[in-house]
Amino acid sequence: MPLSKEGATLNEETVLVVDDEVEMRNFLKDVLASQGFSVHVAASGQEAINQAPLLKPDLILLDLMMTTLDGIAVCKMLRASEKTENIPILVVTGSLSSQQIEESMTSGADDFISKPIDVQDMLIRVRAMLKWRAITDPVARLSRYVETVREMSEAPPPPTKPHGE
Repeated sequence: MPLSKEGATLNEETVLVVDDEVEMRNFLKDVLASQGFSVHVAASGQEAINQAPLLKPDLILLDLMMTTLDGIAVCKMLRASEKTENIPILVVTGSLSSQQIEESMTSGADDFISKPIDVQDMLIRVRAMLKWRAITDPVARLSRYVETVREMSEAPPPPTKPHGE
């Protein structure tokens, strides 16, 4: 199989995981890599802003609560750049306040995943988002995404290792 410059096979989908907590970053990386994704990590919002235009990931998993540059600011910056404006963004949050979710969605996030992470739910959302990432019209992409999440949620889940094994 042909390789890209990062060593990933060309048919692998690339995910950029952005989280300032090393344990969460490694957990997300391990789960996604075990499912065949090529995973890159950023330990800060600024790293994500620097990496995303060069890497051009198929999806970004973005923690909302980071120190220097939070997920809302990163989301806005990614959406403001022509090179990254259409990359799907799944926000990871420990807070389920409606205000924070609304703020993340209006800043450009496509969906959110709550902590503690439900691995099966996360994988459904990641796969659904990747399936429709080529649709650049946000309303059409969201409609297809919601439809796909609903369908995938009803299907039997693929086997995964529980967190902590």
